[in-house]
Amino acid sequence: MNFTILAIILVIVIIAYLAIFVMQRTTVKRVNDIKAKKEQLESLKVHDELVEGRKLSLTGQSLKNYQSLENDYNDVKNNKFLKIDQQANLVLFEARGINFVKTRNEMVRLEEMVTGIESTINEVRSGLSELKKINETHRDAINELQKKYDGLRKRLLAENFKFGPANPALNKFLEQLETDYDEFTRLTETGDHATASDIYEQLAMETTQMENMMGDIPELFEKLDTVYIEQLNELIQGHADLVAQGYVFPNDTVEHELNSIDTQRQAVLRLLSELKLKEVAEQNGYIQRRIETLYDTMETEITARKEVKKNAEILSSELLLLREQNNALAIELDRLGQSFQFNHKELETRRTLLEQINTAEEQVNHNDDLLESSEMSYSELLAQQETILQHFTEIKVQQVDIWEKISGLEKAQRSARKFGSQYQQEIENIKHAVERLNLPGLPATYLEYFFAVSNELERLAKSLQATLVDMDEVQRQLNIVSADIDTLKEKTENIVDQASITEQLLQYANRYRASNERVAAASEQARMFYERDYNFAKAIEVLGPALDGVESGVQQKLVDSYMRHKAPIVLNDQH
Repeated sequence: MNFTILAIILVIVIIAYLAIFVMQRTTVKRVNDIKAKKEQLESLKVHDELVEGRKLSLTGQSLKNYQSLENDYNDVKNNKFLKIDQQANLVLFEARGINFVKTRNEMVRLEEMVTGIESTINEVRSGLSELKKINETHRDAINELQKKYDGLRKRLLAENFKFGPANPALNKFLEQLETDYDEFTRLTETGDHATASDIYEQLAMETTQMENMMGDIPELFEKLDTVYIEQLNELIQGHADLVAQGYVFPNDTVEHELNSIDTQRQAVLRLLSELKLKEVAEQNGYIQRRIETLYDTMETEITARKEVKKNAEILSSELLLLREQNNALAIELDRLGQSFQFNHKELETRRTLLEQINTAEEQVNHNDDLLESSEMSYSELLAQQETILQHFTEIKVQQVDIWEKISGLEKAQRSARKFGSQYQQEIENIKHAVERLNLPGLPATYLEYFFAVSNELERLAKSLQATLVDMDEVQRQLNIVSADIDTLKEKTENIVDQASITEQLLQYANRYRASNERVAAASEQARMFYERDYNFAKAIEVLGPALDGVESGVQQKLVDSYMRHKAPIVLNDQH
């Protein structure tokens, strides 16, 4: 038992020793790596870079920036490198003991110190590089800007005619640029690059603005000084020529508009002299639209003149055609008025249309007079011509409509007479067909309907024989008679069928009269309905069920047999 405990203690001691040994070796290696990193940082030629930076002859804010970088590096070189050595020795000392926590904490601090020094050195080197770069950029900019300003100055002198009233302002703008450039050059040469950077950014922006203005102004000035003047002169001459040729412009304000545009053009030139190029571009667009509107106005009148001449011939021919139409319509109305009654104001409408034709002709003649006296523009006349032509179309449509209505009256009358004769013949045929059946009589309702249709035919005949035939009324009566004739045929067929079936049922009932009291009684009653009341349907209703009582289904058999063999009533059906 004691041996086992001793063995366990021995194992623990060995493990602890190994752990301490491993940690010490690891710590020593990490410290050596950090020392190597520190030596690498010390070997960087930051001092040489600072010496090169001092040669830039820096002043002002740039000098302050440089001095700050130099102080940061000197602090690293003179103090922080030494502190790293001291901290490294402390870590190695602590690593010999068994206070692992303190050793780890001191190691972390050592690593943070090296990281901080590395960051500081990188910032110093980066700052020195940036100062050198700015110095080079500014010295290059001095030459580049000098070339640009020399070029701009030469162009202003050589092409001053392209910039018009903007020349003084452009020269002043360039002078200010050159003044700022001189200050930028002075600051650069004295090494105050921080202050020079602010001026350089402003110079670069304004130089670009100057170049853009010198690129845009020639086109803007050319429009104001050449293009618009040429267009205005062309419009002035064009307007005068058209007026001399007899053109009239509605509410003629062309000359006033031309003067107004020229006034605006001169105002825009003043804006150009102030280098307000955005406003100049906007106003130029407005001027261009006003000029285009004037061109459109004149083009409208020139185009309208061609249309007016073409429409003048069309109006003349259309007037002649409408008068001929109206005259032919008057003759036809007079002729047909001897025989027919007009119900749709055909006569009044024809006269109204003639008045409209006369009014339109007066308007055409009046417009021609105004045109000859230069009191109406071609565009206004064209609008009136188009209105009149549209009215002519409407008149023509109305006159054709009247013609088509009245031209069919005689044909409609002949057709109505033909149908009237056919209907009369059909009535006669119905009458003869019923008479041939030798029925004991006909129901009163049927006879009333028959005579009502006959009376309708008589009224139709009278309407067709009237001194002035009203074809609307004739057509209405024809429609009524046609429908009633069809109904009468149907009623006639029903009565003939019912009477015939009743006769067959009565004959068949004779078989059972002696042997069946119900059939005998029903037969007597049915015969009364048949011979006295002429109510054939009622006779079937009474006798049929009685026969079915003694012989099932006999009524339907008799009906089916009759329908298969019945002879059709001869009726004309040509309508």
